[in-house]
Amino acid sequence: MIIRSKERAFSSEKKKNVPVWVLDTDNCIVKHFDAETQTETEKQYSSDHIRYHLHFSAEYHKDRLKKLVTNGEIETYLDEFEIKVADAINAQVEKSLECDEEYQTALAVGDLQKANGLANMVRLCVRDVVFESMVYV
Repeated sequence: MIIRSKERAFSSEKKKNVPVWVLDTDNCIVKHFDAETQTETEKQYSSDHIRYHLHFSAEYHKDRLKKLVTNGEIETYLDEFEIKVADAINAQVEKSLECDEEYQTALAVGDLQKANGLANMVRLCVRDVVFESMVYV
């Protein structure tokens, strides 16, 4: 889905008015046209949580996305969202591993392969919970 801001600016290169902000939810790309410098910047997001959130929002919360694009807040919103979700996952993984006896034993005996495997499993479990509470809303 492509969402364009209502605000437009004249592009001397294209010889027409273009949207100041454009969000492509399928490719996770935000474009911004700066009328003063006549340049367009493009930022692509690659994290799963951004991609899933954009697809979910495009289906269930179109108005929220349109408002963020129209107000020019979409890039800031996605940048902050990316950090918040990653931080939440990391914090929950850390808490879970502190209490995991098998993980602590593997670290104590120096079995890093087992410790890394356990940490990866915990990360996957935590990721699902965090996605349900933060991404699919």
